[in-house]
Amino acid sequence: MKAPAYTNDLAAATFSAHNLLQMSRSKAISVLVLVFVLSNWAYAVDRHVQQVEIKSYWGGLGTPQKTELLIRNTNRSYRLGRTRVDATLVEGLATALQQPVITAPSLQSLGLNKDWLTSAAARMTQDGCGLGTSGQKALFISSYTDPDFIAKILSRLFVCCHTDDYPSVKVTLTYDDGSVVVLTSHSQSSFMLPWKIASNGSSAETFNKNISTALFALMPKRATNRERLSGKGLDFELAEIVMSDIKNDWNLLGAEAKDADALARIRAVYKIVGADVNPYHDVAFGVDWEGNKPHEQNLHVVVTRQAFPPGFAEKAILLCRSGKVLGVDDFLRNASRYEDLVLSVPWLAQLQAKYPKWGTTLLWVHNKSMSDKAMKNFAADMHDLKKDALAEEVRRMQDDVAVVNVSYGDYWLVLPDKRMVLWRYQSVSGLLGLKQSEISSVECTDYQGATGGCVGLVVSPDGKVEATAAQR
Repeated sequence: MKAPAYTNDLAAATFSAHNLLQMSRSKAISVLVLVFVLSNWAYAVDRHVQQVEIKSYWGGLGTPQKTELLIRNTNRSYRLGRTRVDATLVEGLATALQQPVITAPSLQSLGLNKDWLTSAAARMTQDGCGLGTSGQKALFISSYTDPDFIAKILSRLFVCCHTDDYPSVKVTLTYDDGSVVVLTSHSQSSFMLPWKIASNGSSAETFNKNISTALFALMPKRATNRERLSGKGLDFELAEIVMSDIKNDWNLLGAEAKDADALARIRAVYKIVGADVNPYHDVAFGVDWEGNKPHEQNLHVVVTRQAFPPGFAEKAILLCRSGKVLGVDDFLRNASRYEDLVLSVPWLAQLQAKYPKWGTTLLWVHNKSMSDKAMKNFAADMHDLKKDALAEEVRRMQDDVAVVNVSYGDYWLVLPDKRMVLWRYQSVSGLLGLKQSEISSVECTDYQGATGGCVGLVVSPDGKVEATAAQR
């Protein structure tokens, strides 16, 4: 295909909308970017910046801030009020605006070469970020310094929104020929990328950090958003993205360091999806963090096996004391009976096949599925619902009841006769296909989520509501 010819008028570009539609999406974007760049380059010939107006604002948790600057070109001398401004700084911004549009962030455009990554990783580990066991530290460093790995996660640095503040910058450049270029950003990310450039009725988005650094150099110290424009903190922001991506492997290495033998025995029977040692607690496990009472450390290990249907997993919470994981043999010996019970419920099996993304997790806590803590909280919730009889029924068969978690915070009990009890829910998926109009809920006595509540609804093995709040 012959290269298109362009004139100084953007509207005269020879590629029509029809031509663009005939191209692949990537080629069309490239042509549009080229049109934008060349048209602005044409306007940039033999013109000078007459005025730069900068409006930089910030809002959030704290006192709102703003900086408003007006730099004028008077007799070829740039001044901010009475203060003279180095002309090369203004020219630096104008030059950055004429550079090709960068449609996506890349290692090259951000200057993140192997040396930069290696140096930043050394700072992170030296300052405390990325420290842990020797294996965890090695995982962090190898990930952070791998250009191919960083290239895959780089775009996540520039996804809105990750902080609780609201920065904005608007820059208006007026040239001596009357043309105007407007530059804006509301980005919370490093360098406040991306920028939107509007000129001559056209606009484009660019990840050109040279625009940011040119603005940084032009703005006085303590100007609003100036530090963010410099890209300061990019190394730590990148470390957060790296850690979020390697979190599962990181936690597993930490668990291995605590008791590798326990995980090896579990791995001989199950496939380990993830593992972590922590003091977390919820309505069905763990010890509340009260005062100076010691926290209960548990190994949380999520497992699956080939016989499990898609979307089904098991989470074993095993007591960790004096560096050893307790109860592994009991779990391996007895967990299968709860697995068989849950997977034998016809209604639940149908739903798992239809909605595997809901994520159904069977719970095992120390030595059984329904822990004493779960029983205590279930009884308290049922008392508020005036369903003490249901609580007593469950208590009599506690050791044979399976606790199932759907998504997060949505708990069901599976009784030995394959009836199921909706204990509590937070999300619509936690209702397992039931309609909210079919249930009546109250606020749970403990661990109440922001939504949903406690229900105590009994469902037959084939999915029919067997008892309402009034009947129980």
